[in-house]
Amino acid sequence: MKITTLIPAYKTKYIVELLTSLRVQTRPSSRIVISDDSPGGEFSALLESAPLRGLRQGLPIEVHQGPRNGAYENFKHLAGLWGSDSELVHLLLDDDVLYPEFYERHLTAHVSGRYSCSISGRWTANESGQPVGGQPLPKAVASSGERILSLSDDVVFMTTVPWCRNWFGEFSNCVMNAESVALLAKPEFGGVSYAGLWDLGFFLAASIQAPIAYIQDRLGCFRTGGENNSSQFFGKFMKAAHLGYAALALGGERIGKLSREQALLCYRGIAPALLQRYGSQEDMQPFCDLLARMAEGDTKAETEFELAWAQYLRGHGF
Repeated sequence: MKITTLIPAYKTKYIVELLTSLRVQTRPSSRIVISDDSPGGEFSALLESAPLRGLRQGLPIEVHQGPRNGAYENFKHLAGLWGSDSELVHLLLDDDVLYPEFYERHLTAHVSGRYSCSISGRWTANESGQPVGGQPLPKAVASSGERILSLSDDVVFMTTVPWCRNWFGEFSNCVMNAESVALLAKPEFGGVSYAGLWDLGFFLAASIQAPIAYIQDRLGCFRTGGENNSSQFFGKFMKAAHLGYAALALGGERIGKLSREQALLCYRGIAPALLQRYGSQEDMQPFCDLLARMAEGDTKAETEFELAWAQYLRGHGF
């Protein structure tokens, strides 16, 4: 099987670690496609500079100009550049770190059965890339002696959305099969967008196509702090991530993947968190009221939420 690495490039700060991660793979990817979304093409310029020539040498890199219309639009742009020329695809964000056996272990998982995608465990790292903690796993997963678990859509939905918990991670620790890549083009369930939780939404959507292979090994790390969106607590992305759970619950129930009680469990979990964290934020106050009503089972509030959510996404350029 061939694997293509897609890199939505914006930050130049971690370019050495990024190239090193790709160079040390025990089973390298066949093609590395970079879409440069950085201001003025800074990423491309640094990539092609003399000091990085040695790191870049031998890597099958091709560089394209990005659409410069937001991170997710760059994801979709990369999917188009890929052009279906490999069986597997890896969307690698420019600030995450892969360990040497990442591709080897993911390829092993895909060879072992038909999976929509494979997801490996990862560490949480500090700004310098040093692991400082692990992601919390469901008890049944953490206690399993199997190194690769086959997870159905029922398991994927019931262990995430009702509890407002993404225990899988991000796109960087996921390898998709070719069929699943098309899901990036339409991030929604039942007409409800899950923008802001694109990664978890994709995992859920992929699990409907075919089971997910979960690899217990921690094969990379997710960098916290610094310039990533998760460090901007009052930014539009973190706010959308909170509201995105309600959107996933609403859409998930609509397509029959969540029960009414599971959807309500999500609303009851996100409502107090939203009020505590964002109750003083003017743009979030209407959502605080709506989620409180949704937690009580008010279906009219769900309709109002869907309209307000769509307006929020349009207004913030999602």
